[in-house]
Amino acid sequence: MFTLLIIVIAIALLFDLVNGFHDAANSIATVVSTKVLTPFQAVLWAAAFNVIAFWVFDMSVGNTVAKTVDSGAIDLWVILAGLLAATAWNLFTWWLGIPSSSSHTLIGGFAGAAIAHAGFDVVNLGEILPVIAFIFLAPLIGGVIAFIIAMVTVSRRFFLKFILILGGTYGLYVLMDYMIEYMDMKPIMMYIVMIMMGIFILAYIYYMLVHGKKQTALKESNMYKKLQLLSSAAFSLGHGGADSQKVMGIICAALMVYGNMGRDGKISEPINDNFKISELMQIEYKNEEGKKEKFKPEIGVIDSVTFYVNGDNIVDAKTQDVIFEEEKLNNSYVSASLFSDFSKADEALEKLHVYTKGDDIYDASNNELIFHKKEISKEYSKAGIFNDYTENGELKEGYKIKTKVNSDTMPFWIAFGCYLMIGIGTLFGGWKIVKTMGSKITKVTPLEGVCAETAGALTLFTVSQMGIPVSTTHTITGSIIGVGATKRLSAVRWGVTINLLWAWILTIPVSALFAAIFYYIICLFK
Repeated sequence: MFTLLIIVIAIALLFDLVNGFHDAANSIATVVSTKVLTPFQAVLWAAAFNVIAFWVFDMSVGNTVAKTVDSGAIDLWVILAGLLAATAWNLFTWWLGIPSSSSHTLIGGFAGAAIAHAGFDVVNLGEILPVIAFIFLAPLIGGVIAFIIAMVTVSRRFFLKFILILGGTYGLYVLMDYMIEYMDMKPIMMYIVMIMMGIFILAYIYYMLVHGKKQTALKESNMYKKLQLLSSAAFSLGHGGADSQKVMGIICAALMVYGNMGRDGKISEPINDNFKISELMQIEYKNEEGKKEKFKPEIGVIDSVTFYVNGDNIVDAKTQDVIFEEEKLNNSYVSASLFSDFSKADEALEKLHVYTKGDDIYDASNNELIFHKKEISKEYSKAGIFNDYTENGELKEGYKIKTKVNSDTMPFWIAFGCYLMIGIGTLFGGWKIVKTMGSKITKVTPLEGVCAETAGALTLFTVSQMGIPVSTTHTITGSIIGVGATKRLSAVRWGVTINLLWAWILTIPVSALFAAIFYYIICLFK
């Protein structure tokens, strides 16, 4: 089984490589079609930022992908079949030059193989339906944002435009500050976006000072050619982060399945400690002022002593003895020499690791049930860890539990490998799809390229933090349509767009069908 796990991970990384050159057009189509960069320069530029995204994004989207199917009801053969189907569909659509969604073919393949194995009940519709909804919402959101940005940018009322840009930047700052506080977005993402907006504003001020208010040749301005490098870099970051997370989510599912096999007694092999992928749990609620706050249970183990944080105290979870009381050590634990080294306790104390199975949440360290839907288990109720947040064994009204994949426990080589493979794949180009994206939908100028890629990047950055596996292909296509519509609706080649829409709609069901066929073939030889 361990060998099969390694094969699944290898195929997942291969899919990521194919994803890279299949979706390279998303990042480079506009910058190539406007001749801001040569094709070779463009793929190098995009690939570099695909990899840099490793230090920017977390695992929010990967968590959603991992939960689209109940890991307790599938096996590694299912995941293998889903990956083979997704890779085959990606290669087929690339050969035809169709910019279909790699994200949706991955989810469709995963779901199709799972249905073939265990029936429709294994699919988590609560996770799948938002993905289906964003087939239409992603291009719509990207298109609307691109349209607004383009209209503001081409406006000849310079003072009004400057005020709108400042107001939009402030609104973006407030949104990202909220996401850092309540969605665990990495602060570096906000710094990158704010720096880019600052450069845009400074470039605009410089342009006004040099060329004056009467200058109207904005669309052909060299300023926009330079700014398009920034917008392309931002979109490449979003592309690398969003799509690499999805592959990491599938690998997480494989690792969790491998771990669940050991828990369920289906195989006799011990669980490899390097592949214990768990989630972090937090309870979200509103304080007296109506602001959202989060409680993150913390628990650690030293020499078989399990302890947790309760206010300023650290408590033995089994005996309820206070080990630390405002940094004062309990003498009985000193005599036992368990906590003679304070740093040892500090290192062991960490957020409570959990895994989910349907609506249930389990402690990953001992496989004990913590919550069944909203009901807290008796063992954890006695431990007093959740006393402030429960009433009669149930969560208080207004409190809700959220979990997300703890990416820190994923081996570095897997996490970084996903970003590296999509970067290498981008270097191959995918020129057939570049032609479709860069010229067949609508002719794109440097100004429109900036607007489209900026809108696409903003959509990816925000929606990804909500844990929704949105398609980078759909997002940038909608953004290109949005900027094309600012000229006139007839500037968009709607015949090409409708054909793309049909490809998007068919991707999930066709990928699911392919995966089911692959699964039945695999069953003949396993």
